[in-house]
Amino acid sequence: MSIALRIRRALPAAPLCAATALLAALGACGGGGMGMAPTSMATDAMGSGSMASGSMGTSCMDMGMSMSCAAPTIAIMAPVGTVSRTVTLRAQVTVMQGDAVARVDFMVDGARVGTTSGEIFSLSWDSTTVSDGAHTLSATVSDGVGQSSSATPVTIEVDNHPAFTIALSPAQIVPAPTSAGSGTAHLSVNLGTGALSGSVVLSGLTATAVTLNEAFAGNSGLGLMSFSPGASANEWQVPAGALLTEEQVTTLLQGGLYVTAGTTANPAGELRGQITPTNVLVVFSPLSGAQEVPPVAIPAAGVAATTVDTQANTLTVHVHATGVDDALAAEVDDGAAGATGTQLAALTRDEIDPGHWSTLLTAVSAADIGAFKAGNCYINVMTGADPHGAIRGQIELTGH
Repeated sequence: MSIALRIRRALPAAPLCAATALLAALGACGGGGMGMAPTSMATDAMGSGSMASGSMGTSCMDMGMSMSCAAPTIAIMAPVGTVSRTVTLRAQVTVMQGDAVARVDFMVDGARVGTTSGEIFSLSWDSTTVSDGAHTLSATVSDGVGQSSSATPVTIEVDNHPAFTIALSPAQIVPAPTSAGSGTAHLSVNLGTGALSGSVVLSGLTATAVTLNEAFAGNSGLGLMSFSPGASANEWQVPAGALLTEEQVTTLLQGGLYVTAGTTANPAGELRGQITPTNVLVVFSPLSGAQEVPPVAIPAAGVAATTVDTQANTLTVHVHATGVDDALAAEVDDGAAGATGTQLAALTRDEIDPGHWSTLLTAVSAADIGAFKAGNCYINVMTGADPHGAIRGQIELTGH
């Protein structure tokens, strides 16, 4: 009886090929040993929600005449918040070095919605093809030798037909007019088509016009459409067949649309109501020297309108100040009332109005969002005489 002895030659110290689901990366692994392929993470701003994606790899074992690889694994993550319109679905795949991923399939409620075999395992899914409500997202991965694995399903919440109840008041107009009026708007939007419907009911004033406008809180913008007088003197209706463009729908979801009611005394607007989706927080903050640390005695004041998108992690601020036209800078800082902090976002001065400072959709961190919710952020306006701050306004999100 003879024994055939197979001698395995040591691999040179060169990289082994690693399959990845994000980048065509090569795994720099040691010769003959178990190696870990690089992991790469990617993000995508498309849609209301995005899934994490990536890949990791370990080595297949040489079993003589063939390679033996463990089956690849796959994981998916639910997006943050409610999704709508186009959603980017992503998967994170683990595959052995020496193996290859043949395909990744994404399923919603068990029905396949897309397949990818590229190096970045993601695809765009039209969420308007399913009903509003909870749905189950799952995915499977198959490798080059016929092995497959399934991800643990996750639940996603879809809402492509949001309804909004908007309170209209003079306090949302800067400067606020004197008015005893009030109003409530009830609006519904089909996010897929842009179809808009609803009505506005006013009291305490006689409106000459009710319009839908585009601008964030604290700023004014052009009218997008005029509402029609309703059956009663204090009711106004969205015109039949009203449509928002895709860009206007995006702005609405960011908190950038509002309803305003004009009167003879205040034709530009006596009442205003910002449309705020569930992921958007809007707060108005008074500014004064008394809030500075230490307090500053100065004949100046102001108001700041802050819009925070807790899903996209963005910040929009409009500040209107008087008595500080000589201001050198304005910013959003972190810090509780009575304390000073560091800058989170710089504000830019308006070229025409020296008392108007703003920032638009500035990216902030999840920790910053937490600070906003806790009331630990403030607006600070600095002058040459008071370089650390002349007037300040704490952003209090109490009740949100």
